[in-house]
Amino acid sequence: MSVMQGVIGVYSHNDASTKSHYILYGVQHRGQESSGLTTAGNHSIRTWKGKGLVSNVFDEKFASFTHPTDYVIIGVASGENSNNGIAPVESREHDRYHFSLALDGYFPEKQGPNEYMFKKSILMHLEKGDSFVDAFKAAMKEHRDSYYSLVMAVWDRRERKSMLIAARDERGIRPLYMAQSGDSFYFASESAPIDVLENMGEEFTVRKDVVPGSLLVVCDDKITEEQVLAPRRAHCVFEWVYFGRPDSVIEGKTVHVVRKRLGHGLVELHELNEKYGDHKGNGLVVIPVPDSGRSVSTGVAEGLGVTADEGVIKNAYMGRTYIIDDPKYRKIASDLKHNIIRKTVEGKKVVITDDSIVRGTVSESIAKNLRQAGATEVDFLVSYAPIFYPCFSDPPDKPLAAQAFEGKSMEEIGELVAENLPSIDGVLYNSEDKIIWAVDLPKEHICTYCISGCNPFR
Repeated sequence: MSVMQGVIGVYSHNDASTKSHYILYGVQHRGQESSGLTTAGNHSIRTWKGKGLVSNVFDEKFASFTHPTDYVIIGVASGENSNNGIAPVESREHDRYHFSLALDGYFPEKQGPNEYMFKKSILMHLEKGDSFVDAFKAAMKEHRDSYYSLVMAVWDRRERKSMLIAARDERGIRPLYMAQSGDSFYFASESAPIDVLENMGEEFTVRKDVVPGSLLVVCDDKITEEQVLAPRRAHCVFEWVYFGRPDSVIEGKTVHVVRKRLGHGLVELHELNEKYGDHKGNGLVVIPVPDSGRSVSTGVAEGLGVTADEGVIKNAYMGRTYIIDDPKYRKIASDLKHNIIRKTVEGKKVVITDDSIVRGTVSESIAKNLRQAGATEVDFLVSYAPIFYPCFSDPPDKPLAAQAFEGKSMEEIGELVAENLPSIDGVLYNSEDKIIWAVDLPKEHICTYCISGCNPFR
């Protein structure tokens, strides 16, 4: 699974700094390694960034960094963490235009952070004499084998004014959402962070997904939108399965609802009402691996006609454990992160839901702890299908599940996985057809490359 980031953009003459801070918290789940903001107005462009969560990076010193006249702010919560690769990435090479950009995406030819590839293209076209917007459009056309949701703050030194730019590649693999309130404009990777401003009294006249292939420019309190490239939609299905917040609406589909439908699909696909018929009542409990498994467990329970419960409690301060390379430490981190409610599972067959099984270390650790707490059996229901191919941004030599599972049915793959996880009795995966059904968008508008091998770039 590829590294993800959360990007935000704010254009507002009414306390843009505070609003950008609030929205950046709203995309923190998409990146927990580093955070950054670039502020701009009619005087300069400045960037504040560092390793760590938003709350760690933007301490009391940040207040003195912002300027009262700053009204354009972009930011990023990043999943990548390197000494020279923390976004946003600034550019002061051009005499007239200073700019800073942040994106969630991937450039196959990248040499360093993704942002540098786009920055390089823009500078090249500026040197040819293009206007900034024309240089940006040329960069979009050059990088048609890449994907991104991008925000940019630009300071025009000659005109002494700033603009906010947002764009999305033609396939729309990563989400990008926008909202307008009078002469204030907001962008975020997902819709939920915009909800926060609405709950705090902001009244929006426009709320929508940014159309793939489009360029939006906010300047002089107005917005212009241009379709630079025709949409060739291939939205990453894992946005609904795992990346997105359950309270977000992505391409018109509420993430929570999609995940419940993934649960319904599992019940129907594997005929679970018959499989678990003898255990219903006090002998069966459906619980999630928090957090992305929670909506799925609700869907499974609805399909079975039982009540979902909570059995695994997550320590939210441990961060993501699946990205840890060392298996021994990954097991320790999982034990520190997850604790079991004994009363929920003791003496019962446990059906536990999760979005995927990556290496199996965390899944086995949770199942082992469930058994120690008194569970009689543990079945893992996976809302996603078996992952056969690495995402575009993963190393090309990454071992593929296809090498071990070639020619096997989905049921046989589940049995093979369960055999290697001694605390788990059964593993049941979802199918591509049920996943497409759950998202409820045209199949040709969804990227399922990691499970199907269908490459939207070819």
